[in-house]
Amino acid sequence: MQFVVASHNHDKIEELQRSFRVCNNEVIPYTDLLPKIKFPPEGNRSYEKNASDKALFISKLLPDRLVIADDSGLLLTARPEILGVRTARDLTDYPTPHQYAQHIIRLVQGKNRTFIMQTSIACAHQGKIIKVVDDTLKGQIASTERGINGEGFSRILIPRDSTKTLAQMTFNESYPYLTRARAAEKLIRFLKENRDQC
Repeated sequence: MQFVVASHNHDKIEELQRSFRVCNNEVIPYTDLLPKIKFPPEGNRSYEKNASDKALFISKLLPDRLVIADDSGLLLTARPEILGVRTARDLTDYPTPHQYAQHIIRLVQGKNRTFIMQTSIACAHQGKIIKVVDDTLKGQIASTERGINGEGFSRILIPRDSTKTLAQMTFNESYPYLTRARAAEKLIRFLKENRDQC
């Protein structure tokens, strides 16, 4: 299957392409088919709503395509009042992966270091949402950035049953922990099981 991703985030597009490729599917950015368009502003209600709004927005312009969009966020046990569904907006003052990773490390210094990373992927077709899938990762924030196989969150997130950050792992090692990858598998499984409805 080929999917069109509604995103302007190059790193997110690349991760989705790698994740869907594992299951022998292709992901292309919507800008391969349309001029770049400004998305509606994201809200603070839920990951599912933000992902669905983006997928629907592009699906109405490309109705015959399977359009996907995701929204992800980081929840810190020590600072539940920030980040979450507002993660990208709360980190706008820290524009580089190194800067926002350092900011997260500072936020949990001397505090509970546990986190939950959540991803929702919405899939739209013919201008309608046909499925939204979610996945979460739990673990600890590292005290320093570690690893070379990724940047930003990947260098500070240690999954619950590991001692390595995601960036210290090879792609094959990190794949079982990647929330986008696991959500992608759920979506592909649903579409294969419900092919006649899509």
